[in-house]
Amino acid sequence: MSAGTQAAFTAGDVTYLLTADTVRAAAACLAPADSADPHLNRSWYGLVGTHLYYVVDLVEEATGARDVKVKTARLSLAELRFPVFALPGTRC
Repeated sequence: MSAGTQAAFTAGDVTYLLTADTVRAAAACLAPADSADPHLNRSWYGLVGTHLYYVVDLVEEATGARDVKVKTARLSLAELRFPVFALPGTRC
């Protein structure tokens, strides 16, 4: 597995494979994060195209996984070379 083409992670007892194409497809199904009304429990964002999306929502939509940890989602997206951002003052 070469860096930047796919990322694997485990949620529960299942290993999931994430690719840049599955992330882009997931973004097409999701509404971008709303900066005017941010979600209090979603402080990490991934940039896909020209829009920001919540990292957990992106990874769960792309893989079908549930209860993905924020750290797992942001590291997986970063491994695929998607820019990942956090709101100031948030914790990992």
